[in-house]
Amino acid sequence: MIKNGIINGDLASLLARFRHVNTIAIVDGPFPTYPNVETIDLALVMGTPTVSQVLDAILPHLDLTGMYIAAEFEAKVDAAIVAEYKKHHGGLKTTVIPHEDFKVKVGQTLGIIHTGDAVPYSSVILRSG
Repeated sequence: MIKNGIINGDLASLLARFRHVNTIAIVDGPFPTYPNVETIDLALVMGTPTVSQVLDAILPHLDLTGMYIAAEFEAKVDAAIVAEYKKHHGGLKTTVIPHEDFKVKVGQTLGIIHTGDAVPYSSVILRSG
């Protein structure tokens, strides 16, 4: 039995397959679905879990080179919320791209982790290698 780390079997499987040059997305509650991309649905109710909570749980287990966020996150969300969320980004090099481009990149990921986060544009794409 696993005593520490990721105990959600589907999430642990996705993370184990996340390798060099792959990307995975962690998306907010209302984010659209992508039928052709594996989705791990962690959403319980709106607001739980947040993108930040998922990042806090998985970042210690990953070797990453960067992340993508949507430009609209910084442009349309209250600055205090943005600052709080960025505390959970693990100091990763962040590339800011338009939301429309972000949605295209999500469709090209190895997998999507769906949260219940209610903060608009709080989604991230993690990049390995």
